[in-house]
Amino acid sequence: MSDQFDAWLGIDWSGARGRYSGIALAECTGDSGPRLIEPSAGRWTRSGVAEYLTRRLAGGERLLIGLDFAFSFPWIAEEGYLAGRAPEITDVFSLWERIEQASGDAPDHFAGPVVTHEAFAPSYWQRGTQPAGWRNDKRLTETACAEATATRPETVFKLIGAKQVGKAALAGIRTLRAIRLAAPAHVAVWPFETLAGRSVLVEIYPTLFRRQALGSLTKIKDRATLDRALAALGSGAARDVPAQFSDHDGDALISAAGLRSLDRMGNAFALAGGAAAQARYEGWIIGVPS
Repeated sequence: MSDQFDAWLGIDWSGARGRYSGIALAECTGDSGPRLIEPSAGRWTRSGVAEYLTRRLAGGERLLIGLDFAFSFPWIAEEGYLAGRAPEITDVFSLWERIEQASGDAPDHFAGPVVTHEAFAPSYWQRGTQPAGWRNDKRLTETACAEATATRPETVFKLIGAKQVGKAALAGIRTLRAIRLAAPAHVAVWPFETLAGRSVLVEIYPTLFRRQALGSLTKIKDRATLDRALAALGSGAARDVPAQFSDHDGDALISAAGLRSLDRMGNAFALAGGAAAQARYEGWIIGVPS
């Protein structure tokens, strides 16, 4: 067996403002079970994750790094991004630059100012009843995930209710941009760039790994359930993990093992047909059938 990567990292994410505790990192190396990566200062922050990954990327390892947020926006044929209001943005990295500019230097890669910016605000449902003219645009990625898991992934443009993914995506995109600018020779962002032997940043949906391993959508919050799921993915038991932990930790741990399993299957980055064409603009969650 010849792995493409030296280590596999799963990252559960948060787009919250101020003090938050929703970020978790886990790693698999070799044939060992996953372990949690502890922060150096009490809790993980987005800027702390960017700094940590930049150091790792410069160290010579080839890493497959999965992050649980949308890497882009819906792209609609004949309209582009943002329902046709930004025809000059013709590729994902230009979109990232526009998001960075609209964030107004908010600290810790927070991107809250974007949703009130004149170029972006009309796309968002932020409060109250559904605004007149609001469109429930989703990426092809969300549709494919719904079909693969029988779940209902939300659009990045809906910022009300329990399942808000939009601000996490915006903060994540700012973080991805910082990592890519800091380590351009060492990392590629899939599926927007050729991999060329570099480390790779990929979008993940931990529900896919939980469903594959457990046959259900069960959140993993205890060692017994985790080790049962890991065994189904061909992984050894988790290392140095307590008997009980948060679902954020559980998603990071199962994602690290799931990424290794995909890598060893040998077709993790295969895309075909319409999915390949759309992924140029929208991104794609690794492990979703194309």
